[in-house]
Amino acid sequence: MPALELLHEMPEQKPSRGTVLLIHGACMGAWCWKDNFLPWFSQHGYDTYAISLRNHAGSERQGSLRFKSIYEYVDDLRQSLKPLDGPVYLIGHSMGGFIIQHYLSHSPDPKVRKAVLLCSPPAQGNLAIIPRLLRTMPLAFLKANLHLSWKPVFRNPANARTVMFSPAFPEERLARVVSQMQDESFLAFLEMIALSLPDHRKIQTPLMVAGGGKDFLVPETGTRKMAALYGVEPLIIPEGSHNLMMETGWENLASAIDAFLQR
Repeated sequence: MPALELLHEMPEQKPSRGTVLLIHGACMGAWCWKDNFLPWFSQHGYDTYAISLRNHAGSERQGSLRFKSIYEYVDDLRQSLKPLDGPVYLIGHSMGGFIIQHYLSHSPDPKVRKAVLLCSPPAQGNLAIIPRLLRTMPLAFLKANLHLSWKPVFRNPANARTVMFSPAFPEERLARVVSQMQDESFLAFLEMIALSLPDHRKIQTPLMVAGGGKDFLVPETGTRKMAALYGVEPLIIPEGSHNLMMETGWENLASAIDAFLQR
């Protein structure tokens, strides 16, 4: 197994309210939680960790990123969970939420009490993203497919804003985030849209489903359909983009998650 980067912030109070493990989405790393959710959940009494998946950020590189499978990322989650004390609460953004669904459908884990899916590709797949990208940025999408690389889609800040951020997201912060982003497995993208979907019928862990009303990659309709599949009422942030945990108002989202974890 590769050596994985794991950021950690301990709560000031003991005993803690449990352990939170944050799983990032495509093209990112544990760094995406560092300024907000990581310190917030620690300050609110959770032993809080953020993982970087293999070949991402500070984690070990093994082989080509291009053909890493969702199942390899699930193994990373499994490896990260082993040493953690329960109860554990999983929070996954985008691809991270998809990984959580796969993990819970294959590995019933009593230590994992609840899980939160933020802007996650639904268990039904996300084929609708293809025509949406073709209409909005045809040249970048064509280049992405020709090179089996997602850099053409997000390396242009205007494109990155369209697919991941709100119009109000500050330019300087956008430039900083884009500079930290990296390529993603093309195989994992195909698995998320159709090739390898989790069996939602096997998931017994209580779930919270949250999404943005203005999310380009996982639109509100997809989030609502996934919530219906799991029999829960989704939390929809009306003006929310794909990167809810970085946008203005993320504290309200964190508070809503905290309330769910403590119910």
